[in-house]
Amino acid sequence: MVIAFQIIILIIIGISFLGIVGEKEDKALRNNLFPLCIAAIAGFIVSVMWL
Repeated sequence: MVIAFQIIILIIIGISFLGIVGEKEDKALRNNLFPLCIAAIAGFIVSVMWL
């Protein structure tokens, strides 16, 4: 179950990172994806250390 959670978090990190880097026109989308990416990274670190 923990491995599935980590895989989902990694997919979220990848998609949001590609959206942040690739999106040039829509600043609102980048501003929404950036906190999502940071939260997913924090969640992944927590899941690796404590789960």
